Amino acid sequence: MLLASLSVVLTAISVKHVLPAIRPALVLSAASRTRQPLANAPGDAVPGSGAAIAPAAMLFASEPAMAAAPVVDAAPRTPGFGAAIVPAAMLALFASEPAMAAAPMIASAVPSALAAYGHYLALLLSTGSLVTERLLIKDGMSEAEFDTVAIADIVYGGAGALLVYTGYLRVTEYGKGWEFYQHEPIFWVKLTLLAIMGAASFFPTTKIIQLSVSKRDPATPYAPMSPRLVKRMTTLINAELLALASIPLSASLMARGVLYSDSFPWQAGAAPVALALGGLGFKYIKEALDWKEDPVV
Repeated sequence: MLLASLSVVLTAISVKHVLPAIRPALVLSAASRTRQPLANAPGDAVPGSGAAIAPAAMLFASEPAMAAAPVVDAAPRTPGFGAAIVPAAMLALFASEPAMAAAPMIASAVPSALAAYGHYLALLLSTGSLVTERLLIKDGMSEAEFDTVAIADIVYGGAGALLVYTGYLRVTEYGKGWEFYQHEPIFWVKLTLLAIMGAASFFPTTKIIQLSVSKRDPATPYAPMSPRLVKRMTTLINAELLALASIPLSASLMARGVLYSDSFPWQAGAAPVALALGGLGFKYIKEALDWKEDPVV
């Protein structure tokens, strides 16, 4: 039953797409063969495929075209004439509407490519912002340098939000799917590194906000960070850079299914992420708010 249905479908496709493509070849073949002298005796079978193709060509060729066809010399019969036409017919069939076949693939590939681009861009912006902060935060930092640090920290916050959003899209929509990632331990290692990086940024960001607000008050002119505060902030920024540098490695291992196990529960991987983000985040925010400078002697 299935073969019969498939035969009907292929016949309909051939009538619509293949026959218009091979009609000129059939007409030429019929014209040449109907005018060549018979070499065999009447009634003898003639080898080759021309005897079978000529009647088919006569069906699709119009009478005026057959009447106007010039008389040509007989050409040597080539066995397997149909085998030469079939590839051309199949080419005409599959090349008829290529854009329609490629449209769904392009429609799904563009959003995936944009999500991947946003993810990589966020990593680059995060790296550039952290490196800028690490180089400019120092003893005796000028007010212009502090303003640059404040701008870099804003960019870092936006890049972090973009990183999380595009990462979510790649996990749920355009990547291997949640069914894969939830059983991949290195995926949760990657998220733990991201949580540590985000939690460690709470202290520098809080202090930068405090100093920016204080600097705008005319009663409290800008004063450089103390050496103690500079040391604490650079230590945390170094930790952020280390975590950020480890994320691409974990992502490469994760994408290749290293340590993947169907029996690995996602709750075991999510627990360290929550502890790192919640526990360390609270610790560093509290430390920044309670920070006291050493009294000037």
